[in-house]
Amino acid sequence: MNDRPGITVRLGPDIRDRVQRIAEHEHQPVASYVQMLIERDLHTRDEAERVIHVSAAPELEGESPGALVREKGETTRRYAKRAETLRVLLGES
Repeated sequence: MNDRPGITVRLGPDIRDRVQRIAEHEHQPVASYVQMLIERDLHTRDEAERVIHVSAAPELEGESPGALVREKGETTRRYAKRAETLRVLLGES
């Protein structure tokens, strides 16, 4: 008995034909090719969501990183994006 439930995927004719050609070229059934695509996408998402650890020298542990210096010619939008990224990376609220 198969413990993996099936799903139905509705594709437009162009996409369906392209998927079928690629699967045939790779000598595998369309279902196996689609399953591989889904698994690859999920793996990519898992990797993208992994926690990033920021390491610092032991003597700087617990020290504030200080103010983010604005780069010469940096737009307000770019500066805000960098500041938010640093805030998230350092776990500040």
